[in-house]
Amino acid sequence: MSIESEKDMVDKLLKGRTMSVYALLLSQGEMGVRDVQRALKFSSPSLALHHLSKLTELDLVRKDEHGIYSISKTVRVGSLSLFIKFGSILLPRFLFLGTLFTAMLILYCIFFLTWPPTGGDLMYIAMGVIAIIVISYESRQIWLLKPF
Repeated sequence: MSIESEKDMVDKLLKGRTMSVYALLLSQGEMGVRDVQRALKFSSPSLALHHLSKLTELDLVRKDEHGIYSISKTVRVGSLSLFIKFGSILLPRFLFLGTLFTAMLILYCIFFLTWPPTGGDLMYIAMGVIAIIVISYESRQIWLLKPF
């Protein structure tokens, strides 16, 4: 099976609650069936086991001899492609761009802003603030798409 067709198959099968289980394992590292059930508030452990089995069949998750599941292959499909794993949490990719714009604006105000501000200063500050607002809004919208 080619890489593209495998990715298409994973993209098609990794939806809904199965995506939530995968995203949870991606952020937490290792978990048992009951841990997944509790974290995602599934009605029974068998429902968590069903989704973990689907992920195991897709070769995305592996199970050790103690019944602990962990990620075996990382894929960026669906809403997961909008996030970056930073430590044990998933953060929207736009958040880093927002941090860059905020730092640039603060540094400009500290080192280059003249008093009284010129038209160029005001334009730079206005564009920086608008960019930060737009990126913050987009980051929040992406955060709401988080699979779990």
